[in-house]
Amino acid sequence: MKNRTKNWIIKLFKLTDENSAEMFEMESKILFCIKQIEKISELKAKSFDINYQSTYKTKSGFEKALKSNKELVYCFVDFDSEKTETYFTISNQMLNLKEKPEKSTVDFCLQISTEYCNEKSILEFNRILIDELGFDYGYTTKLDSDFDSATERKMKKGLFSTSVKVLEKDHIWTTNKVEILNGIIKNLYPINYINESHLTNSEQKKIISEFGELKKLNNRIYKWNLTDSEIEKLKSTKRIELNLTE
Repeated sequence: MKNRTKNWIIKLFKLTDENSAEMFEMESKILFCIKQIEKISELKAKSFDINYQSTYKTKSGFEKALKSNKELVYCFVDFDSEKTETYFTISNQMLNLKEKPEKSTVDFCLQISTEYCNEKSILEFNRILIDELGFDYGYTTKLDSDFDSATERKMKKGLFSTSVKVLEKDHIWTTNKVEILNGIIKNLYPINYINESHLTNSEQKKIISEFGELKKLNNRIYKWNLTDSEIEKLKSTKRIELNLTE
């Protein structure tokens, strides 16, 4: 049996309206992400998927397709994940919707094996990405390799496949994440990236300043680090005050 390794899971979210979603340059941002991941991990991007339908096996073919694609809604980039467990996705969901809601999000998710980078390089990667792509909220955690990066739960091994049940709570975040500039927090993680809205409610601000370590990352975002015991304590006693969705 393969030795169980751990993976970093990095999720970042940016609030959009119709205008900012169209202005968000998916093509250059995707290429920027690839470059940064290749730099910290020394891995190479090997396969690519655009808009859930077209798959490319070469970077040049992928770059051509990016250029010619008018609406880039979703992109999946794989760094030979069968071997390395490393890949990322980025989506700009507003562009996918016929009936445009008032608000939506750009979502970024990276899974990268801890074999390829340490915490210091992950934190630096996050800082660069939050600055460059203008993310409003996010978090970083470490999960065993038999966990699914999307649901952050353990995968069930079937005879021929692994699967994860989608639960009701998975949809709660999907509908609530448009409130990331109104103080909403998905859950508590070892590394949390929060914004000013999380510090405007006095009760929420008090807890955030009393627990863990809060540091300003840039003029919009704070990094809030928590230990496992702080996470457990806050989840059992301060869920409502912290505006957690899970």
